[in-house]
Amino acid sequence: MNIGGGGTPELQITLISPESPVLNYAGESRTFKASVNQDNVIVRWKLDGYLVQGNNNPPANSEISCTDDAVFGSHELKVEAEKNGVLVSKSWTWNVDEILGSCHSIPNTSSVTENAQIEIDEATLYRRFDGTHYVEINWSGITGMGYSADTETIVSSCEMSVKIMVSWQVLSYPGDPEPQYVETTIDVNYCNGEGTNIIDLPQRLYRKPR
Repeated sequence: MNIGGGGTPELQITLISPESPVLNYAGESRTFKASVNQDNVIVRWKLDGYLVQGNNNPPANSEISCTDDAVFGSHELKVEAEKNGVLVSKSWTWNVDEILGSCHSIPNTSSVTENAQIEIDEATLYRRFDGTHYVEINWSGITGMGYSADTETIVSSCEMSVKIMVSWQVLSYPGDPEPQYVETTIDVNYCNGEGTNIIDLPQRLYRKPR
């Protein structure tokens, strides 16, 4: 459909960046960019239905942007373009997780299938926008880089399965304020020297062993 006749192109919005869905952590800043293919257009940016910014008459096909701070939850960031009574829109899904606190590794956790241990440099507890929780583990310094294939041969392997245990005591984590913990097995590649692993936490809570 042409608008106004005479070969005028249909009013359109192009989302330049980022790709949807968008993921941030609470408190971070995010910039959304778009363009409209016509002049003399009124542009509105709405977050969950509330107007956060307007742009009047940006040049056709120019880059326009909106920057906002991430707030925990799942949101819709919509950009609208209006001209001569015609309104078009496009939107991003904006998912925002939040950091609940730091975790502590419980020492002397041994490997499961191989003779290996990793040094946990940092472990952080997160809450996802959908209410689930996970721990992000940054590790380095693996030791015992091999396992016994038989009584005489040591076989080297980059891929290792390592048992780890981390604990936390965060009041905003569901359950009582007792220290919680998770024990699990992760696959690591020691040839890289370091890595990051995500542990999805079960709905059932754990108490730190005494």
